[in-house]
Order: sequence, then structure tokens, then C-alpha cells
Amino acid sequence: MTMQRAGSILIVSSRRDPASANIARALITKNGFEQGPGHGIETYSKDNIRLVMLEKLGIYAEPSDIPVDVSKVIFVSKHVSSSGRPALTVHATGNLTKEAKFGGNAEEVSYVDPSIIRRTLRALKAGVSQAGVQIDITMEATHHGPTNLSMPVCFVEIGSGEEEWTDPVLGEIAANAVMAAATKVEETPPIAVGFGGTHYSAKHTRICMEGNYAIGHLVSSHSFDGGVSERVITDTFSKTTGSCNTAIVDWKGLHSNDRRRLISSLDAADREIVRC
Repeated sequence: MTMQRAGSILIVSSRRDPASANIARALITKNGFEQGPGHGIETYSKDNIRLVMLEKLGIYAEPSDIPVDVSKVIFVSKHVSSSGRPALTVHATGNLTKEAKFGGNAEEVSYVDPSIIRRTLRALKAGVSQAGVQIDITMEATHHGPTNLSMPVCFVEIGSGEEEWTDPVLGEIAANAVMAAATKVEETPPIAVGFGGTHYSAKHTRICMEGNYAIGHLVSSHSFDGGVSERVITDTFSKTTGSCNTAIVDWKGLHSNDRRRLISSLDAADREIVRC
């Protein structure tokens, strides 16, 4: 489990990413961020929250890109999907299998704070409702880099095409949600790791956004097809902020043999299992 440390919350934007730049613009112009010293990196701040503009894409960020006094990192990014369906997404990072095509190390997951993901999802829902926008809000399964930062990480994304990436309304909704996640203190429900279902798990999204648990890592059925190891499954719990021992399992969202293997592993580790 990562050690809790005092420090600022960091928002990471990329110049190479139009959605990321859109959200950063809204943070600066609508949320009062002011430019300050950044030791060669364009840096803005507001209270204990900092915003940095990297040249590289966020998925390729390394520890050397992150100030040492940061307690949590929120990356703002574009989302790409084969369907092209408009969506606002939130997720933890990590490569659950031996495949690591988009940054980070194979079979390594990041630290994650489920309360940040929950607060972001809820704030996105409120912002979309207030703006009268029709767009999906979803929690994605854990995927891509970075995987080796020493503090909790999550991605907040606008998808899934150029029209959405550059939409100032969506940029402002995402920026406001990031600010709410970074600043609001509210009672946090029990925390959990999610298993099963598709990459965009409606069940886990609903539970995390509106239900009785905050979910950090989400291991989809696709990762079981790809050969997720027992060690990585263990890491999804140990790298969750707080004392995480609960698995929320989409029972019908896993092949029976994968489900048997997972349940056997969870039972051996004396995890609490919640069916959904």
C-alpha cells in the first residue's frame, strides 16, 4: 500500500493532446489557475493544486516528470474508442497482462485512490445534467500507462473524437469535475476492486457513482482472456489507497472457468466477495 503523504495534488496535461489542452484551458480560464515557476515546465497553480503541461502524452509519463512532493496525480486526456461514441471516462492505470502497448510496464498496476474516481464520476454526472448535454459517463477498466508512479493516479478523459475533444463545454465539465475530485471532502464509502464485465462496465460504473462502494482498479473479462496473473490480481488490492479487501465481481460477466479461478484466488486471500 502506498504511504499517504502531505503534498499538493497534481493535474497533468499534454500539449500533444487536444482534449487535454481543452481541459487545461478551462482550468486556467474558468477555475482561476495562475502561472508560476515550473523549473522548465509550464506550471500553473491554485491553492494546493498544481497543473503542469507536458510535451509528451500522459500515458508515457515517468517518475522524473512528477514533482516529489505530490500526493495524487490526475491526468486529463482524450479518449479514443472504436465506436466513436461520445463519452466522459474515468479510470485507474496499469497493464494487467503481458501486453503494454500504450505506456507503462507489463503486468504492473498503478496506485489508485478510489475516492478520487468516485468523486470525479459523480461530478461529471452533475456537470452533464446541469449543462443539458447528452453524453455517456463511464468508468473504464484499468489500462495503459503510467504504471510506476509512487502515488495514486487516475485519468479523466473526453471521447471519442475531434468534435468532443475540442468542445469547450465538455472541457469545462471535465475541468470542474477534476476540481471537485481534488477539493471536495466527503464521506468515503468502503473501497473495492472490480472484476468482470466489459471494458466499459455499466454495473461497476453504477456502483462506484451511485452505490455503496468506491472502486479503484477494474479488471475486465478481456484481461482474463489475456492471462492476468494471480500476482497482478493481488497488486490491484495492495496498490489501492486504504485497507482494500473487497472484490465486486460481475458474476455473469466472466467465463465460468475464469470465475472459478478468480474466486479460488480471492478465497485463498480471505477477500470479501460481493456479487453484482
